[in-house]
Amino acid sequence: MKMIAKYWLFSMVASVALNPSLCSGAEYEIYLLAGQSNMDGRGKTTNLTQDQRQPSDSILIFYQNPPHTSAGWKPLTPGFSIPPRFKGKLPSPTFGPEIGFAAAMTEQRPNHVMAFIKCSKGGTNLRADWKPGVAGKPDTQGPCYRNLIATIKLATDQLTKDGHQYKLSGLLWHQGESDSKASAKVHQRRLAELIARIREDTGVKNLPWVVGEVFDNGKRDNVRAALRAVSDDDPACGLISSEGTTTWDEGTHFDAKSQLLLGQRYAQAMIKLIPEAEASPVQK
Repeated sequence: MKMIAKYWLFSMVASVALNPSLCSGAEYEIYLLAGQSNMDGRGKTTNLTQDQRQPSDSILIFYQNPPHTSAGWKPLTPGFSIPPRFKGKLPSPTFGPEIGFAAAMTEQRPNHVMAFIKCSKGGTNLRADWKPGVAGKPDTQGPCYRNLIATIKLATDQLTKDGHQYKLSGLLWHQGESDSKASAKVHQRRLAELIARIREDTGVKNLPWVVGEVFDNGKRDNVRAALRAVSDDDPACGLISSEGTTTWDEGTHFDAKSQLLLGQRYAQAMIKLIPEAEASPVQK
C-alpha cells in the first residue's frame, strides 16, 4: 500500500513538472537556440544512453522549424531536430546541443528552472535567411529571423497565459557553414548586426550570446575568424571551440558525442555570462 501511494505521488509530481499549465507560478530562465543544421542537430539519438533519451521532468522546449513545430511547450527530449528528408512526426531521430547543455546547466544550477525556445534550420545563411532587416518591418527581414521573433512571442505569451513568469537569459548560436564564401569582415558585420537587433527586439539590452565555432575542414577560416572577432568585441558574447570534435560526415555535421560535448561547452560559457542575464527584468 505504501509503495502504491509513493508511486502515485511520484506520478502526480512528474505530471505537474511535465505540463506547465498544471502548475502556475514557475519562473523560467529561457534560453534561445538558433542557427543552422549543427544547432538544429544531426547527432543520432540511437547513440545516446537510455537515460539521455528520456523526457526531462523539469525542462521545457518550444520548437519551430517551419513547417515543423512542437505545437506548444513540450518536455525536453532528444528529437527536436529536422534532418534532411524527414517527413515524420516529432520527435525525430536526431538531436542538437540542447541535450548536453541542459545536463550541464542543471548540474551547475540545480535550483533554476529552464525552458528552451529553439528556432534552427539547416542550410540557412546570414545574408538572407537570418537577415534582421529594418526594425518593425518584417518584409525586410529574412524568414528565419521573422520565425524566431514570432516564436519568442508565441512561446512567452503561452507561459504568461499559464500563470508563469520568465526572463530571457541567453542565446546559443551555431551557424556559418553556409556563409563560408563571405569575407571575415562581412560575416563579422552581419553577425554583429543580428546580435544587436535581437537584443533590441527582445528588449534585453545585454542578452548573453554564446557562439559555437564551426568545424575546421580547412575551408572555413573566414567564418571562424569572424566568430572570434565578434566574441572579442562584445563583452556579453562568448565563443566555444570546436577543438576535439568529430563529425559523422566529411567535416560538417557533429556526431552525437560531439553534440553532447558542445552542449557542455555552451553551458560553461553561458554560466560566465549569466550575471548579465540575471540583471534583466522578469516578465510576468
